[in-house]
Amino acid sequence: MNTTIYYFLIYIAEALICIQYTSNIFSDRFSHFKTFIAIFILYSTLFIISLLQNPYINVIVFFIFHIFIFCCLFQTTKLNAVFHSLILTITMIFTELIVLTIYSNISVHFYTEIYIHHITLVMAIISKLLYFIITFFISHTLLKNSNNTIPFSSRECFLLCIIPILSLWISFTFIHLCLTTPLKNKLDAMISISMLFILLINILIFGLFEHIKQKNSEIAELTLQNQRDADSVEYYKALVSQDEKQKVLIHDIKKHLNAIASLNEQHDSEKIAAYLTHVLGSSELKHSVRVCDNDLLNALLCRYQKICLTQNIALHIDIRSKCIDFVTYDDLSVLFGNLMDNAVESAEKTVNPFIELNVFQKEKNNMTIITLIDSCRVNPIDKNGNLLPTKKPNPQFHGFGMRSIENIVKKYNGEMTFYFDDPTKTFHTIIMLRH
Repeated sequence: MNTTIYYFLIYIAEALICIQYTSNIFSDRFSHFKTFIAIFILYSTLFIISLLQNPYINVIVFFIFHIFIFCCLFQTTKLNAVFHSLILTITMIFTELIVLTIYSNISVHFYTEIYIHHITLVMAIISKLLYFIITFFISHTLLKNSNNTIPFSSRECFLLCIIPILSLWISFTFIHLCLTTPLKNKLDAMISISMLFILLINILIFGLFEHIKQKNSEIAELTLQNQRDADSVEYYKALVSQDEKQKVLIHDIKKHLNAIASLNEQHDSEKIAAYLTHVLGSSELKHSVRVCDNDLLNALLCRYQKICLTQNIALHIDIRSKCIDFVTYDDLSVLFGNLMDNAVESAEKTVNPFIELNVFQKEKNNMTIITLIDSCRVNPIDKNGNLLPTKKPNPQFHGFGMRSIENIVKKYNGEMTFYFDDPTKTFHTIIMLRH
């Protein structure tokens, strides 16, 4: 009876592993709670079927059930569901065979050992721990969802995998003890329970880390929202400021006309020309806060207009109508915010700084092309084709901006290239996004 309960808990652990696997690859059709309940019910059914003790039926039902889980509970195609179900089935068989092979070779009398049921249980737990490590690696490195806001880095995956690897060592120690030393029933049962707890602890640790990553993603989203709101505030402040200045200019236009009329009576054409140049060149007439028809992008670029004006950087912007509307506001903020940050940082160090931004659409190919050219003092590309570290106040944040740009480009099935033109001392960034 106790062994049956242990195996039921192992199936619950398998359900948690399945949830971990799917959370990084698929998008839920229903709420998380309903998805969790459905998976636990289906795995409970798998457990009941396993009581028939027919390995062939277990494998076939495991494969079919996972196709059903993926198709019904997650947003994916039938072919993709079959593919992922095949991955989990093969991984399950592979891990169980590995553990069985290792310990059948370690112990010559493996199949006649005392307490064989508890030994088999401990080995099952070890195989599930190995199954968890492999599925975690597959879902977070090979098949990770591109929509995941903050994915696991290779370093994080490596550090996290140390935990189950150490747990495997502890598990091997326990099973070696079971195979070589006669144990009392209570101690043998305690070892089995401890092994089960080790498996659950590993799953809970990884689940907690996933939860933390999700919270960090939400914080990043809130930060982005605050930045968008700040850009909108700057935009409307600029509109108000321009409106006030234009009202003053309109109020004073009569004085300007009288002054021009007075100079005309004196037939002083040079002073008239100089006066008109001064009036037409005033910031009230020269500066425009409407650079494109996308409100968010317009607000963002308005902010960089002010920055460039303050730092004496010539800024030219040409964004064609409706060519960037398919990109979400969040992605626009990330993409153009990081592009303009890098361009301003590069241009401000040159003698005659300038930035040129062009966005246009190729209707035949459903593509939008973004070209950004900025003056650059030295070549920022190393021999390996990577950008050299910037002079940001916090060096640990180097590369985050370019990584964010690359993620946005991949999201829209696009391509990005950049190069440095040495004769003109300019850095060119070319981005192609597909609709």
